[in-house]
Amino acid sequence: MKKIFIIGGGIAALEAAKSARSTQRDALIVLISAENFLPYSRPMLTKQLMGKVTAQDLAVESAAWYDEKDIVVLTGRTVTAIDPVGKTLMAGGTPFHWDSLILATGASCFVPPIPGADGANVVAVRTFDDVARVREIAKTAKNAAVIGGGVLGLEAAWELKKAGLEVTVLEMAPSLMGRQLDESSGEQLKIIASKSGVVIRTGVNVEAIEGDGHVTGVRLKTGEVVEAGMVIVSAGIRANVGLAKEMGLEVKKGVVVNEWMETSVPGIYACGDCAEYHDTNYGIWPEAVEQGKTAGANAAGDSLEYVPVPAALTFHGMNTALFAAGDNGRNPNLYYKTVEFRDMGKEQYRKYYFLNNRLCGVILIGDVSRMAEMTQALEEHVQYQELKL
Repeated sequence: MKKIFIIGGGIAALEAAKSARSTQRDALIVLISAENFLPYSRPMLTKQLMGKVTAQDLAVESAAWYDEKDIVVLTGRTVTAIDPVGKTLMAGGTPFHWDSLILATGASCFVPPIPGADGANVVAVRTFDDVARVREIAKTAKNAAVIGGGVLGLEAAWELKKAGLEVTVLEMAPSLMGRQLDESSGEQLKIIASKSGVVIRTGVNVEAIEGDGHVTGVRLKTGEVVEAGMVIVSAGIRANVGLAKEMGLEVKKGVVVNEWMETSVPGIYACGDCAEYHDTNYGIWPEAVEQGKTAGANAAGDSLEYVPVPAALTFHGMNTALFAAGDNGRNPNLYYKTVEFRDMGKEQYRKYYFLNNRLCGVILIGDVSRMAEMTQALEEHVQYQELKL
C-alpha cells in the first residue's frame, strides 16, 4: 500500500488529500496539521474576525467526511524532522514512513522589525487562535490601529469598526492595495472607504508600538502617536520553508516546484503558499486549491500539469466592494492603454488596462456585478473593440 503523507492544514493540503484519494483508491493518506482544527476557510478569518463563528463553523469538510474518504488527519502535531533519503518523518515525537510526501506548510505573517511588535496586544491574524486573541483583546480595547492597507488589513479594520472600536489604518505606501491597484484606483478606494468611519492614512512610516506590557499607541516617524489599545499587523506573508531547507530542497522565496508541483527531489511535492512556481506565488485561495489538486494527483501516481490561475482579488467592506484582476500596469517597460470611468456620486469606479489592444487588467469599485464577465474577458484577452465598457 502506497503511503502518501501531507504536511499542512490549509486548503492546499486538503485539496491534495482529495486529489490523491481520487487517484489512488487504496493508498494510505495521512494529513498532519500543527493546528488543533480540521482544515478551515482561512480567508474567512478576517471577514469573520469579530463574529461568533468557530473553527468548526469554518471547516471545509466535516470529521465524518474524512472518515468516509478514509483520510487520516493528525491535528496538533508539529513535524520536526524529515529524512528524504530514508523517507521518514517525525511528527509530535512519533516516527512515520512515507512513499510520497507533499509539503503544504503554508506561510506565516510577516511582522516588520518594529520596536514593540512583540507586545501582548499586537496580533498578526493567520490562524483561528489569532482570531481568539483579537476577540479577547477587543473586549477592553476602545481603539485599534491596523498596520497595512492590503485587503486583509482593510477587512480586519472594518470588522473592528463594526464591533464598536475606533480604527485607524496605517499604510506606508502612497495608496491602498498597492499589489493589486494602481495609484489612481487606490486613491478612489481610500476616498470611498474613509466615509465608513475608519481613518485611513497612507504614506506614513511607523517607528514604534508604544506601551509597557499593554499597547497604548503607534508612534510615527513624525513623532505623532496614534492611540490604540490593540494593533493588528497585516504586512504580507512569508512562505514556511524551514523543513524544505533542512531537507536540501531548492528554495527561493518559496519551495521551487515544476509543472507537476514536484520539488527538486523526486517524490516530494509542494503546493499552496509555501510553493513557488515560475518565480511566482500570489498567496491566494484559488492558486492553493489548484496546486493542491495537482500535487495530490501526482503524488498518487498521476501526471497532471498545473495550470496557473489568474491573480484576482475581491473585497467587501467599508460600505463598498472591489474586484481587481490581471495586469494593472505592473510592468514599467510596457506601454499600456487605459480606460477609466468615475461616478463619485454613486461611489463607483471602473478601470480597464489594455496591451496590444487586448484586455489585460480590470479594476471595479462599488459595483462589481460584472466580475464574472470581466474574468472571462481577461481569460480570452478580448480586444478593445469587442469589450462592452
